[in-house]
Amino acid sequence: MDSRGGQVEGAEPGDESLPELLRSWRSRTNPRVVPGLAASGRRSAGLTQRDVARMTGVSERWYGALERGQKAGYSADFLDRLSSALGLSRAERHALYLRALGRPPALAAVPEADAAAEKDEVLQQFLDDQAPNPAFATDLAWNVIGYNGPLLDWFPWAAYQANQMRWAFLSPEAREQLVNWEQDWARPYLGQIRYERAHHPKNEALRQLERDILVASPAARKMWDRREVVEHADGDLRRLRLPYHQGREVAVRIVALRPMRSDRLRVIVLMEDHQEAGGV
Repeated sequence: MDSRGGQVEGAEPGDESLPELLRSWRSRTNPRVVPGLAASGRRSAGLTQRDVARMTGVSERWYGALERGQKAGYSADFLDRLSSALGLSRAERHALYLRALGRPPALAAVPEADAAAEKDEVLQQFLDDQAPNPAFATDLAWNVIGYNGPLLDWFPWAAYQANQMRWAFLSPEAREQLVNWEQDWARPYLGQIRYERAHHPKNEALRQLERDILVASPAARKMWDRREVVEHADGDLRRLRLPYHQGREVAVRIVALRPMRSDRLRVIVLMEDHQEAGGV
């Protein structure tokens, strides 16, 4: 056991069921050390199901079904976000995959080393300075490598091994939260993936991203056959319906930037368009 009562690295959980493991892992996690979670006024230690759902970008009902042991289409991206949110060890993540999907996990997708190294204090300060507008940075394969506080308020899952594209295509919540999902979000996103793949054909992270999305999403496979190519979303107007806004539809203008020092980083700022929102 480690100091939190969990399994030590390299140890394999025994015959506990998935609900038993999840309840144990959830109860040992201190909400006071989790960004964005209010810890005051709680009646018991540990995270609630609602906390975990918010941290991983799914509904409380969706997460509750997993904790009850119900079979469903749990994506590897969701399980990785859950593993990170609960602070699971490698062995615990392995056990989560086996019990939820019946197979062990592949190697976790991580930001490319050279892009991650580019995220320095200056870039983080730039993201922070965009407040109150949500802002984040990704590497070439859309792994989130930096974000500001407002972004985490809107998308709490971004703090947990997040990949922008995998969330958009593989999270069950994305189709509800990204308004007009296919036309305004999914098709342009696939066009951007195709664009980057054409410009970086040997990049393994991009190749794996394309493979993961097309294997797991029949809708993405159908749209992929349109062979649309999109360079970026800079200036586009999109709509969101997020839990943070309590179901209110919000219009945002996307500002997409790339630092001149690197073509493997992108910075996105979401500017709320109050004039458009007023017309909803």
